[in-house]
Amino acid sequence: MPRVAAAETGGTPPTGYIRRLLRRRELWWGNPFRWGSWRSYPEALRRRLERHTFRSASDPDALWRRGAYWQRTLVNKWNGREFARRHGAAVPELYWWGRRIRAIPFESLPSRFAIRPVWGFVRKGVHVVVDGTEILRGEPAAPADLRRRLHELWGSFRTAPVLVEQFVESEPGCRRLPVEYKCHTFAGDVAAIGVIERAHDKAATVRWYTPAWEPFPDRMANAWPAGEVRGPPGFLGEMLDLAGRMGRAIGTYMRIDFFGTDRGCVFNEFSSTPMVVKPDYTPFCNAFLEARWRERCPEAT
Repeated sequence: MPRVAAAETGGTPPTGYIRRLLRRRELWWGNPFRWGSWRSYPEALRRRLERHTFRSASDPDALWRRGAYWQRTLVNKWNGREFARRHGAAVPELYWWGRRIRAIPFESLPSRFAIRPVWGFVRKGVHVVVDGTEILRGEPAAPADLRRRLHELWGSFRTAPVLVEQFVESEPGCRRLPVEYKCHTFAGDVAAIGVIERAHDKAATVRWYTPAWEPFPDRMANAWPAGEVRGPPGFLGEMLDLAGRMGRAIGTYMRIDFFGTDRGCVFNEFSSTPMVVKPDYTPFCNAFLEARWRERCPEAT
């Protein structure tokens, strides 16, 4: 295990699901390069190539499954979109993607859109524009404002592309961020669904449910306030089917995230090591998700 693991879990050795996440981070995303180990050299090259590999929904399985840890390539948001489309999921409409920031056609975009780097986490670099306002920060979002802000953030050119996508509305005309449904999926089995409601003017809330839409008696994670119990979405069956279908193809644990709309669920992204930087899962959740990982995909990292 990484030497930092104890510090990240309050000074005690990590166990259960948290331990698996930390091990995966080391194997998939860490820096295992050792000058004296010949295995380090091909792995370092493979990671570098993967960061600049972009798949298509029409690519054969052999291309998607290239490499021991091919599943980590799905965290690239372009690849995630294509993999979801490959398995029948709706994705946000793509307006533009590329590396030259000044080439983003702001003047011709709809009044509502989202900007996302293909590599990133915890919404770093994400901008959500709704009718002239960047709602994550409450700032003006005229084309000149956005160009200046993105140039300050990234410069004129990024080696990793940026996506400009449709703003997914929970219902027509809604200005708020859509409700997020985070399916903790072990191969083909969805074990739990975390429902996150966000608002720019107050803290996000989360409530966890079973696939049968029964609220867990435990908080499961302490990072955010608990949300109100809500009824099952009309697309629950569709979402579980899509998460199970993608999960079976992935063959290991992955959190598969969707947006909720009045027309069904829309794929958002994959997360391979959720909350690993500051794991705040409850003991019950830690043991519950570890048990599912051990039962459904025991040999998979």
